[in-house]
Amino acid sequence: MKFGLLAFLYGGPDQLMPLTSGLAAVFAFLLIFWNKVLVALGRIVNLFKGKQTEAVPEGHTGEGSQPRE
Repeated sequence: MKFGLLAFLYGGPDQLMPLTSGLAAVFAFLLIFWNKVLVALGRIVNLFKGKQTEAVPEGHTGEGSQPRE
């Protein structure tokens, strides 16, 4: 019976080649549009993180380069 179970789990080239070809096609499609994929992921992340503000160094008003007195 153990051999029958192992034979059932066997994945030969005729089963694995279509799967690997499909994965390669998806990966290639992502590489072609990699920049657009990163921009889309960044926008999705920003939706969840919310808008972040820049920190203004102490002593600066944020207007020009002159420190406050």
